[in-house]
Amino acid sequence: MTSPYDPQRGQQQPPPGYGPPPGYPQQGGPPPAGYGQQQSGGQAPQGYGQQPQGYGQPPQGYGQQPGYGGPSPLPPGAPGPIPEWWERLVARIIDGLVFGVVYGIIFGISIAIFVSEVSINPTTGAVTGGPTALAAVLPTVLAGLAYAAYDFFMHSRNGQTLGKMVFKTRLVAADGSTPDQATLIRRSLIYPGVLVVSGLFAFLPVLGAIVSFAVAVFTLVNVIFVLTDTPLRRALHDKWAGTIVIKA
Repeated sequence: MTSPYDPQRGQQQPPPGYGPPPGYPQQGGPPPAGYGQQQSGGQAPQGYGQQPQGYGQPPQGYGQQPGYGGPSPLPPGAPGPIPEWWERLVARIIDGLVFGVVYGIIFGISIAIFVSEVSINPTTGAVTGGPTALAAVLPTVLAGLAYAAYDFFMHSRNGQTLGKMVFKTRLVAADGSTPDQATLIRRSLIYPGVLVVSGLFAFLPVLGAIVSFAVAVFTLVNVIFVLTDTPLRRALHDKWAGTIVIKA
């Protein structure tokens, strides 16, 4: 029996029939042709490691919705985007603060000029002095006229009062053009010019109170129209003057 030990190589030989099957590379021998080599001169086989065409990309139009992220459509008859009702209201409050400051200054001057010291005759009990009719009429009339002039002047410049500047809105005609002076005068006289009417009757106890109440109701209805007149949110003075307030 032949010993499996080969003294020349110093290695133990495997018994006959033991080893890799025919065609399998011998230990230490070269690998078969093409083994471990990439096709086309070291390049990966065509398509190997590459994603199919269009893989990982959303289908055309994916994530895009008609009109998504774009400007909202304009309401019928609107020459531009319409501001929210609260923007109109707060802008008018800001302009009203201007009226309040002017009224306070005129009222203080009128008191100083037209109100004399009150004195009472101890014998007859007659009261002399006190406020005159001008002291009751002038503050509201002058402040109302000043408010109307402010409204006309500011809108004639660029269609914006201080309140409209804050909220980036402006006044335009119904077709989107700049209103002419006649339109602006008519609008300013309706409101805030209507405040002058309450001042003209302020010295009359009963009639003055009725007129002041009517002016207050008109002002309230004017605000309600801004809230309820959709989609253009036109106040009464806008309807009568043919104007619209839009986003600047």
